[in-house]
Amino acid sequence: MKGRPALVLLIIFALGLLLGLGANALFFSEPILENQDTAAQAPVSREDVFADADVSAEDIELVQGKEGSMTWKLLAKSAKYNQELGMIAVDFPQLTAYFGEDRREVYVQADRGEVDQKNDNLTLYDGVSGRFGNMALDAQHLDYVGAIGKVYLKGGVTVRRPDMTVQAKALEIDLVSRQLVAAGGVEALLAPKGLGRSPLQDNKE
Repeated sequence: MKGRPALVLLIIFALGLLLGLGANALFFSEPILENQDTAAQAPVSREDVFADADVSAEDIELVQGKEGSMTWKLLAKSAKYNQELGMIAVDFPQLTAYFGEDRREVYVQADRGEVDQKNDNLTLYDGVSGRFGNMALDAQHLDYVGAIGKVYLKGGVTVRRPDMTVQAKALEIDLVSRQLVAAGGVEALLAPKGLGRSPLQDNKE
């Protein structure tokens, strides 16, 4: 009989422990599992997004216009269209765009890109190179936002003019005002006056 109170206390303690473990599992196990699942999810790659493309094509040309005038055209060796996202993935794109009343030409090429033609936006990346007037440019990534007429470059940006070479981490080009704004580790090398001529300038003349 003396052992009965101790036995009762032991049973009560065991029941409390089981109830505590059950409550802990009820209130905390699902969020923990959700966090683990979220952490395990890999970022969606370009290949995954366009793996089930609705349309695929070779040697394509995309044209964008406004008020009866062509603003840009893009040639690519291949393309895949994701209808749900309204996005087109292109390989080896070549972009030619025209801006201003004088229809100044901008030419850019890259290894890969994505086009949102509905919103007049372009993204080109990997080996981006091109020209704008008497400037030549190189970068790893280019974003063109048609609604505001701006181009954003990033990733080892180099811009060359006959009188100057600029290197920066990022560069913003306003295609309307033709102003450039460089940011991040900006370095500028000025060419001595009258030293040499730009091949782009020679071709233009």
